[in-house]
Formats: sequence, C-alpha cells, structure tokens
Amino acid sequence: MPLNRTGKYLQPVLKTLSLLLAFIAVTPINSSGQQAGILAFTGCRYFQEGLTVKEITLKVDGAYLLSNTVNANKEVEISFLAPAGFLEDRSKLIFAGAEITVTGSKAAVLYKIPNYFKDTEMKGLQASGTKLLQVKVPLRQEMLKSETACMILVRLYDIKGKNQLRVEMPVIIAKPGEQMLLSKTVNLLNGDGVVSAGSAIVKIRQLDVTTDTSIRVSPKMAYLSLDMKSIEGTSMTELLSGKESFWVYDNNLAEIKIPDKQLKQVKGSMEDNLADYLSKIPFRLKSLTGKSFFIRFRWVSTDRKKVIDIVVRR
Repeated sequence: MPLNRTGKYLQPVLKTLSLLLAFIAVTPINSSGQQAGILAFTGCRYFQEGLTVKEITLKVDGAYLLSNTVNANKEVEISFLAPAGFLEDRSKLIFAGAEITVTGSKAAVLYKIPNYFKDTEMKGLQASGTKLLQVKVPLRQEMLKSETACMILVRLYDIKGKNQLRVEMPVIIAKPGEQMLLSKTVNLLNGDGVVSAGSAIVKIRQLDVTTDTSIRVSPKMAYLSLDMKSIEGTSMTELLSGKESFWVYDNNLAEIKIPDKQLKQVKGSMEDNLADYLSKIPFRLKSLTGKSFFIRFRWVSTDRKKVIDIVVRR
C-alpha cells in the first residue's frame, strides 16, 4: 500500500545526591563512541568533552523515565556508567566533580551546587573501583515556585584536569494529577547509526535503519527509514492510533524545524499477534550532503503505557 502525507496507511492491512561505586544491572541508553548525542525517552542532550561514559540513564523513584515530564518534589537520578578520561595520580586515584544547576524559563538559576562530590574531592576515588557516578537532582516545589518548565544542567568534570562531560535535560513540570511515564525495565534497540533507542512494554525483534531518497511525496527531501519488524506486545490497530513525533537536530544538536510530515506504513497479523511499523522521517534536502544530523522518533500508545523512542545519527 502507498504511504500518504498524513502518515497513515491509505488502507491498513494488517538524601540527597549519591555517588555509587558499583555496576547497574540494566541500562536503557548507550552513548558509547558518541562524543555528543541525544538520549531516547527524555530528549536529554549530552556532550562528552574529554570525559566519556559507556551509558547514561535517567530515573525517578528507581524507574526509567520515559519522558521529560516530571512531578514536582521528585528527584531525577542521572547515572554515568564506566566514566573514563580522568587524570590519575601516582596512587591511581581520580578526582571527580559534578556541578549541578537548575534554571527556570528565563534562565534564572533556581538551584546550584558547585560540586556534589565534595566529600571526595580531596581524598579522591580509586580509578579501578569507580564504575558508576550518580547524582540526584531535586525538583522541590519551593525551588520551582511558579515555573512550569526548567532545565537541568550537569557538568561532570575532572578536578585535576580539563576534561568534562555536560548534560542538558529539559524538564516539563507535571500538572496536578498528571502521571509520569515510568517503567521498571526497558528493551534496548540497536541499528545502523543508532545513538540511543529503547522501548517500554513492546519488544521489537529487528530494527533496520537506512536513508531513502526515492520517495516522491516530497521529492527534494531525504528520509530516514526506520523499519521496525515483528513488534510484540501491541497490534496494528494500536500502532495506528498511537501518537508519533519526530525531531531533527544538526551536528551541534540545534533543532531544525522540518515542515514535511512523517510517513508510515503498518502491517499486522492476527495469527501471531505481531506487527511491523515502517516510519519514514524527512530530515534533510537530498542535495545537502557532507553533513550529519540527529533524528529522533517517538511513538506513544493512546493509554500512554507503551513507548518506542529512537535516536539515530545520519
């Protein structure tokens, strides 16, 4: 069946902050090898400037945060797995700092702490034993006042050197009675160029990522093709009725507004309760070559319990 501009099938066929020195069992985000990128689920941006980590996770109340909407009086837990790039002294010690800033809608500082790891900034940490660094950022109502949104800025830095890693997380403060999107577990996704990707409740057996320049709906645009095959835990009807969103960013992580719409194709099978979802996302002009972009796709079910979130660099 052909794809249309609205994205629907014409005829659907089928304490406080803490420092932990231990590995975490499950992590939803893999930023290994990426100097900068965007995290799935929250849209959090990170910049590895000399300091690198294997994974970054964001949690609230011990559960993975599936959106950037957070209730007031909660803490956002940001974990950095396997940090590297710190200078080591003769005793194989590293000296880690973590600057935390929360700003309001007009960039006014609502909360700031120069170094959350102040207790260890003089004595240092054993390099071989530091497997995880974690901070918990409070979003107390008295701190937020009347703000409906804020920005969490975390700068992980080497006290003895110049290397650092920055995180920028936009937060929307939940309305009274609004529930956060949380999950105890998430399912990781891998694919060509994938920076960060995961799903909650649903499982995707295979993700194929390509660039498509053959679509004639918008002949000047190149499309990112996300072919999600054999999706378990949902149906063709639910996939079609869910809400999709996409964002495009340049290599510096500045958002680019794309007027063209996403295209999609959904197939389903009543026999094995599996569904396929093909998403086509316009992200650049065909004639624009030699530049890379970050493309983020997000799907949420109508009951807001099931989520697919994929970030690709192309």
